[in-house]
Amino acid sequence: MNLLIVAHQPAVRLGLTRLCGRAQELRVVGEAGTGATALEAVESLRPDLTLLDAELPDMSGFEVLQALRRPHKRRTILLTPKLEDAPGALAAGALDFLVKPVSEAAFSASILRARARGVARLAAVRPQPAATPAESEPGWPARLVGEREHRLYPLDPCQIDYIESAGNYVTYHVGSVEYIARESIKHLDAVLSPAGFVRIERSLLLNVRAIAYAQPIGHGTFAFTLTSGARLQSGHSYRDTILTALPLRRRAPQRTVTPCGVPSAVAIGYRGT
Repeated sequence: MNLLIVAHQPAVRLGLTRLCGRAQELRVVGEAGTGATALEAVESLRPDLTLLDAELPDMSGFEVLQALRRPHKRRTILLTPKLEDAPGALAAGALDFLVKPVSEAAFSASILRARARGVARLAAVRPQPAATPAESEPGWPARLVGEREHRLYPLDPCQIDYIESAGNYVTYHVGSVEYIARESIKHLDAVLSPAGFVRIERSLLLNVRAIAYAQPIGHGTFAFTLTSGARLQSGHSYRDTILTALPLRRRAPQRTVTPCGVPSAVAIGYRGT
């Protein structure tokens, strides 16, 4: 990835440059010391990622974020001395944030998250020759990255049972193991639907491959029991979405296969009523 470093203090820029030098496949293509020069550099260099200090002499990093066009905002990591600035940075459109002074571990984790989010853009432009039709659609991620016990793990989306949102984070449930990631359920819903994921509740995204059986529990809602033993309940407002992806009726299914080997229309038998 090509990086632009924006920081007023030369020592901060030097420290970030050294961190980039220790990471694989990172190249610093430019530096800026003010907000005005940063805006010019972003437009001229079009970096894959911008490291933006919140403390600049002519404007704040938040003001720079507001002035950036949306695609560039989503490729910006804001550096702030205060952890309480984090929600504001994400709300302003930043991809991620780092608290100063930036440690090598925190920097590496943020770069890894940026790489995970960048997979979709690369896959949309250069899909693998052997990719299935669903994998070739824009936004299809070959891997997600989850954090557990301060370690980062690449995850195959097809192995995730369900995803649960919690504020600015989500939890990936893989059997009895949980991983967290700085992601949004809305974004994951859009990119994982080709893999057989369906939104069953505002905070729940379910992999249909993980379903053992479903039960209608009234008022257009369902209870899903997973092969892992977990039990999830759908929301009434998601009834039509669920029935479009999972026609829970006694009829022959259409056998269009997703990347995980899940039929796009699955007639799942259910117990009860």
